[in-house]
Amino acid sequence: MFLRSKKKRYLTVTQNETLLYEGLWNELPLKEEVILEKSIEFFNDREPCVIHRSAVHMRLLAELEQLFSSPDFHSRFCTYTGFPADCRFSFSEK
Repeated sequence: MFLRSKKKRYLTVTQNETLLYEGLWNELPLKEEVILEKSIEFFNDREPCVIHRSAVHMRLLAELEQLFSSPDFHSRFCTYTGFPADCRFSFSEK
């Protein structure tokens, strides 16, 4: 059995000096239109239930995690969240 780290990944998103988001990575809000689009793509579900919404959310976060060190991360992050292209983000663990 593998032990999971008890530390949680926090994300801070800012634009200029304005705080746009501060919270847990796995609670990052995603755009509704993206959730619906991906729900149709993944499940053929135009009106996703909580289970499908959650599955889409987890899948998109996993996709973003795979792109952390990629130049595509920032643009995909902004597309999925709706944050402006000039936003800055930083991660921390607690």
